[in-house]
Parts: sequence; structure tokens; C-alpha cells
Amino acid sequence: SLLKNGYGRNTVISICSENNLQFFIPVLSGLYIGAIVAPINQNYTESESIHSLNICKPKVIFCSKAVCRKFLNLRNNKLNYIEKIIVIDSDEEISGVETLDNFIFKSLKGCPLLYRFRVAEFDADEQIAFVMCSSGTTGLPKGVMQTHTNLMVRYMHTTDPRYTIKSDSFLGILPFFHGYGLTTNFFALALGQKIVVIKKFEEKLFLKSIQDHKIAALWFAPPLVVLLAKSPLVEKYDLSCVKELTSGAAPLSKDTEETVKKRLNIPVIRQGYGLTEATLGVIMMAIGDTKHGSSGKVVTYMSCKVRDPDTGKSLGPGLVGELCFKGPMVMKGYYGNEEATRNSFTSDGWLLTGDLGYYDEDQYFYVVDRLKELIKYKAFQVAPAELEAVLLSNPKIKDVGVVGVPNEEAGELPLAFVVKNPDANLTEKEVIDFVA
Repeated sequence: SLLKNGYGRNTVISICSENNLQFFIPVLSGLYIGAIVAPINQNYTESESIHSLNICKPKVIFCSKAVCRKFLNLRNNKLNYIEKIIVIDSDEEISGVETLDNFIFKSLKGCPLLYRFRVAEFDADEQIAFVMCSSGTTGLPKGVMQTHTNLMVRYMHTTDPRYTIKSDSFLGILPFFHGYGLTTNFFALALGQKIVVIKKFEEKLFLKSIQDHKIAALWFAPPLVVLLAKSPLVEKYDLSCVKELTSGAAPLSKDTEETVKKRLNIPVIRQGYGLTEATLGVIMMAIGDTKHGSSGKVVTYMSCKVRDPDTGKSLGPGLVGELCFKGPMVMKGYYGNEEATRNSFTSDGWLLTGDLGYYDEDQYFYVVDRLKELIKYKAFQVAPAELEAVLLSNPKIKDVGVVGVPNEEAGELPLAFVVKNPDANLTEKEVIDFVA
């Protein structure tokens, strides 16, 4: 259908939707024909959406009914490079918008392309597959260009027995537009697993889905692991099917890990480290490894070094510096932003992550925090993640985030944003006393 409408190799198409199975139709179609797929966060405000769209100027937007009017308004008033808006989850007729079914069947009616379609041929090292939004921790998000080679090498790890256990079903709860969610769902597709899609998070549905579909391997971000540690609802469901839990995207505290291991009766929670600019997981804990606090070892085909941010020199075991990577999973660069691309690499081609970490004598890596998020207190550097871990060990605290605020005497002081458990009485003084 895309080819019949004149959209082929290097055409940029965007997908913006809540989690649903239709999400993968335009994604896979785009990859097959050599188009460039640019997922967008459906929760973006109008200004955030405009910034994201302006990075790569998609000609076609596939979206859910919930956000289609936003894109219709943007096309009609500001973004005239958008040629088509296609709703993937509704048959309702909306002026200026086409449904996915109509787009497919109208295009293919009597079309010989249906019978002679072949996957496009291209140089996998150069052909852009995805333009993913960066995390935006150091400014507005940038468009990360991931090539087909990046993806193929990443998914080769899917069949590596060091990282994968047998599971018939996969829980599709992480946002599909996000690199972590997209990658793990592609893992499930590659392994032939049934994907149980959770469109909108509800605690009871989340736990019931694990129980009813007997999900053996869970891939989560820390907030979901914290929920498993603290929610009283966990005890009401049979989660004995869970044999493995992998946590990524942010640090996980030791107390949270130990609580969840005990509640789910699993030997270890595997942690990993990745970034969009290196096609996600570049450091992974293998099945059976039990080194607490470590994100694991560098995955096959990739290289990592720890670099002194000030001198640029490589550091040895136990010394904290900036994590840098080389290998076939490293991005091609930032879409349309040569300056940002240059600034993200050393002169000899190492990707600068902006993340601090170190490795031990056994080549296990430990991630400390973001280089630019460290709180500079007098002559000391304080990692927000460490303070967050301490606060999360308080049973009255449901979630927390720590940032640095300017202070004339100290340089910076930590400020904690605390979410208390609904049934808890918690005062500001109690929080201060807890970390004192």
C-alpha cells in the first residue's frame, strides 16, 4: 500500500499510538520497503510533537484515534509536509483522515504488487531503519538514526541462550514508541511468542495478565519493579510462573531487588544497561549471574571503555569515568544534526554516552549516574540515584525523584520529590530524618 501510494525507500513515516497490535503493521511495512520509521510519544504536548516531527518531517503518520485530531490540526495549520494521516485502530470516518483498512484494501485492489512484492534491497550498514527520539536529558530530544545493521546485530542476541529463557508469552506493557519497549517486543516476535498487549496500565490488569498468561520472563523498567516490591495486591495473584525478571532504563536499588526476589521466589533480578544511541542493551547480565549492582558484561560484537571526562584517558578497573562504546550497534548519528553527531564521538570513533560507570577485575560493569545529573555539593559529587535508592527503602514511600538545586554556599543541594503510599502518613520531617 505504501509503495502503491508512492512511498518507498527513505520515505519517513511516523507511528504514534498507545500500545496495540496494529502498531507493528506500519513499523514492519516500513522496514520491509526501506522506509524510515519514526515512532512518536503519544503523550507529547503539541509543542513537543512539533519538535519531534520537525526532526525528520514524515510524509505519512499512522496514529490511534485518540491522537489523530492533534495531527490533523498540526497538518492543517503548521506542518504541511504531512501528506497522509492514517488511523490504525478505528473504522470511524473522520474528514481528512484515512483508516488503515481503507488504506490497505483500496491500494491493493487489483494491484499486481501484492503478488510480486519483495523486501527492498539496500546496504544495511547505511540504510536508516528507525529515527528514535533520544532521552532528552541534556536538552530537547534529538533523532537517533539506527540502521538495519544496528537492528540485526541487536536481535542476534535474542537467540543467545545466555540472555533468553523459554517463554510462550510476552507482556507488552512498556511503551511501544520507546526503544526499550520496541526492542523487547521485537524480541518476542523473533522468538514466536504470543504478545499480551496492555494498552493502558492498570495495576490489577497488570498482575492478572502475568498470572493468566503465565508470563515466565518479564522485561520492566524500575517503576514496575518497585510496584512489585511495594503493592499489597501482589499477594492476591499467583505469580509463580515468573522465572526471570530483567530491569533496565534506570538503576534499581538493592532493597527493591531483594524484596521482589523474595516475593516472586526468583534467584536474581537481571539488570542491563543501554541507550538509544547504541540500539539499547549493550551491557547485559547473563542468566545465572548474581553480582548485585552490576549491569553485567558487554554484549557480543561490542566494545566498551571507561574514559576520564576531563583528560580523555582510559581508566582501569574500579575507577569511575564516562562509558564509551564502539561496534555495530552504535548509531549512524543524529538525523539532520551533524554538529550533535560530531560532539557525541571522540576523535577515534568512540560513542560518548554521558553516563558514569566503572568495571571490576572480572569485566562486570557498574553504572553510577548521568555525568550531567550529578549534584555538585561543595567538593563532592552526589549521584541522585543513590539518594533515591535510600528513600525508596522507606516503606511509606511509593516513588521518588531527586534533582540538584542551586545553593550559594554549597553549590548545589539535593531536592527530593516524594510520592507517599496512599495509606501512609508521612511528613517532610520524617523524610529528612530518614536520610540524615
